[in-house]
Amino acid sequence: MTDWFKSLSGEVRWVLVLCLATLVLLCWEQLHWWQVREDYLFGFLALPFALFVLRERFPQIRKLLDHSYAIGVDPPWVSVLGGVGFAGAILAVGLGALILFVQGHSQPASFLISLAFPVLVFSSVILFARGNQDSHLMPLLDRWRLICLLGFPSLVWILSTPILSFLEKKVSILLLRQVIAAVFLVFDSLGLFIEQRGSTLLLPKGAVGVADACSGIRSLMACLFAGSFLGVVCLSRLWKKCLFVFFACFLAFVFNIFRSLFLTAWAYRNGPESIAGTVHDATGFAVLGLTTLCLLGLVPLLEADRTAD
Repeated sequence: MTDWFKSLSGEVRWVLVLCLATLVLLCWEQLHWWQVREDYLFGFLALPFALFVLRERFPQIRKLLDHSYAIGVDPPWVSVLGGVGFAGAILAVGLGALILFVQGHSQPASFLISLAFPVLVFSSVILFARGNQDSHLMPLLDRWRLICLLGFPSLVWILSTPILSFLEKKVSILLLRQVIAAVFLVFDSLGLFIEQRGSTLLLPKGAVGVADACSGIRSLMACLFAGSFLGVVCLSRLWKKCLFVFFACFLAFVFNIFRSLFLTAWAYRNGPESIAGTVHDATGFAVLGLTTLCLLGLVPLLEADRTAD
């Protein structure tokens, strides 16, 4: 590994060090949120997953970087795009580091750095990706291939950091309305007594408040994280991976509605206090488990054409 690093051109080496330093800062900042927010415990898997994907793709990455390329000329827009992205990423990382220094751990700083990191990696590839020390800049198509290979390890950090509070609130309210509407519709259609007052459902044995946590945004983020990893590792084509991620979000939403129906039915029979604690938490984990199992079952279906070949 050391010999391979020394074989890289000087520009590639210092940019690689810069990206690794940014990653260390990003991991240190996100570690705080993984520890204090239970709904982001899956973040502890971000680094192992990223390293696993990098390890699987390293032969392809090394092949691109070991190759000797002839001189080529990029269209002007490529250099402009790469330069703007690189400068913007450096500025964003610096601003995030300043916020951390002045304020300590904060969602804006974490979100800013997590967004800047993939931009830094991708713009670095555009501007500096070369082959061996005597080689010229990679052809544009090879740089695009390298960006695709580095896509998941660079972008996964956006999923493992808490989204900004005002965005989370808006998404939670949107999902919450759908959940309440679905529960009310089912119970009302079955002729069971139920009355809705805002985010509270009135049942014969008491009122059940549907909190923001029941909107499903927590399971949605966790399932999006799991679906992205499984899609990258198990599927071959980009459209299949995108479809897989969509199914991960869709299944998380559907199973959360079933969870809310179950909890409401449980409260209907046993009283609102009966759904607190173990029942509430167990059904939350069940959503994640069922979604993961369905996604694993979906993999052979999407890859059926590849198996047939």
